[in-house]
Amino acid sequence: MSLNSSLKFPLALAFGAVMAGNALAADKIDLQSAWPLTLPASGQNAAHVAEQINAIGSDLLEVKVYDAGKLVPSLQIFDAVQQGTLDAGYTSPLYVAGRFPGVQLFGGIPFGPDAFDYLGWIYNGGGLEIWEKIYEAQGVHPVPCGLMDSEAGGWYNFEIDSTEALQGKKIRFAGLAGEVMKKMGASIVLLGGGDIYPNLERGVIDGTEFSMPAIDVAMGFEDVADYYYLPGWHQPAAFNELIINKRVWDDMSEAQQGLIESTCRETHVWSITSTLQSNGEAIEKFKAAGTQIMEFPPEVLADFQTATDEVMADMAASDPEFAEVWNSLQDYLATTADWSATR
Repeated sequence: MSLNSSLKFPLALAFGAVMAGNALAADKIDLQSAWPLTLPASGQNAAHVAEQINAIGSDLLEVKVYDAGKLVPSLQIFDAVQQGTLDAGYTSPLYVAGRFPGVQLFGGIPFGPDAFDYLGWIYNGGGLEIWEKIYEAQGVHPVPCGLMDSEAGGWYNFEIDSTEALQGKKIRFAGLAGEVMKKMGASIVLLGGGDIYPNLERGVIDGTEFSMPAIDVAMGFEDVADYYYLPGWHQPAAFNELIINKRVWDDMSEAQQGLIESTCRETHVWSITSTLQSNGEAIEKFKAAGTQIMEFPPEVLADFQTATDEVMADMAASDPEFAEVWNSLQDYLATTADWSATR
């Protein structure tokens, strides 16, 4: 099966229909991003999707994109799309992980697959079908839309030379990786992006993970944290998502659906390549500011891996939906292991 085998209506065909004059009059949808449209990768992805659809398929579909918080709070995008008060949203599956634990496996997994294996599982290993099943039961249709590169390991005001160094430390972490850090003895604090800097500055928290360097540099953390740790064990890769009200999706033609799907596939490439250079530039800026760029010791990463295995087993045992997603991924990775190990 080729990477494009599940695409309902390839972009080339959709574009050909437009050029042949066979398209219906364009429909319009409103799309809100969960992140500022100027934010590298995540926010810029949303703007890119809208620009591409409007440029290539304007006779099929028009997208009006709104900045974070413009119509609804970012964390309420899923609810707004579900209820039909918003046609579509550009967001992360991690934002609804508390309600649907299994979907956080689409938004980044500690010691999880790299970008290539993640894509393979989603499009060729059954991942997308499970994602659609979970969301469509809630009246929402998901489209994977923007592959994210690895995050950094986080900012800390103490050196992590052993897992014992994490004992009692207050750290901003979230999701599955947050559960791993709890097993390491850390006290996990949940904070929105805008609240991290002042809490680091005042010493309310001792450390935080946030994102990749190209995004972290916009936050100014180098001014309030001494150490920047690599690698981002908690999220080697991740997907953002374009979610659409299911009634709106079902009312679209195959050409309109195909236009969205193809644009989102192109956005995977655009997203993961758009930050390669800026990530390097950001790290150079951190070094110039006096930040100590550190690597987690091998024994610390080994402890993180052991704790991750325990968290995954616990989650799979307690939530059948999580187990379905996790088992699907593990089955796929088992089929690619001999080849993936050579990369």
